Amino acid sequence: MNKTMKGLILGIIIGAVLMLPVSSFASSLTQYILVKAQYPIMVDDNLYEGDLPILNYEGSTYVPLRTMSELLNVNIFWNETLKQVEITHGDPTENQAFRNISVTGSQGNYVVTGEARIFEAVLQYEVEDGHFVYLEGFEMASAGAPDWGTFTINLNIPEADLPGNATLMLILFEESAMDGSRVNELFVVLEVFP
Repeated sequence: MNKTMKGLILGIIIGAVLMLPVSSFASSLTQYILVKAQYPIMVDDNLYEGDLPILNYEGSTYVPLRTMSELLNVNIFWNETLKQVEITHGDPTENQAFRNISVTGSQGNYVVTGEARIFEAVLQYEVEDGHFVYLEGFEMASAGAPDWGTFTINLNIPEADLPGNATLMLILFEESAMDGSRVNELFVVLEVFP
């Protein structure tokens, strides 16, 4: 067999091998056609006027989730650990390990106070926006479990590092005495940045 024929056969084989993943990837794609909605959205007699458009897909209306969460007074958070969006009603500020949480401050400077009932009085925390971790550390409560102890956390994030169009969250938790995993996580909104 001459060199040209060998090159042609080798080229066909390589092309076929390279095309297999592309064709299987293309078959897994789904196409949606969204159109800009030409009607208003009213929330408690207030007109929705967001920067992002209202979209319509086959008769269903789609509005940015963060904007709707603010209009409906619900909390929204991207849980990076579980890779899911979490939406909660009202202001859940307690669980079996943390209660009476209060946040004061703005623009990167916050004071968080509350009560904790945790093993050896050590509470862990992390400040994030669902994509980036800004701070992490620990504080000591005034007493350990089974008693409720008080705590104060001073948080300082440079203004230049603050997120845009995100919710800055404090995550309080304790580490499991058995395996060191996070337990009793409590998500606390520090500030919403439009």
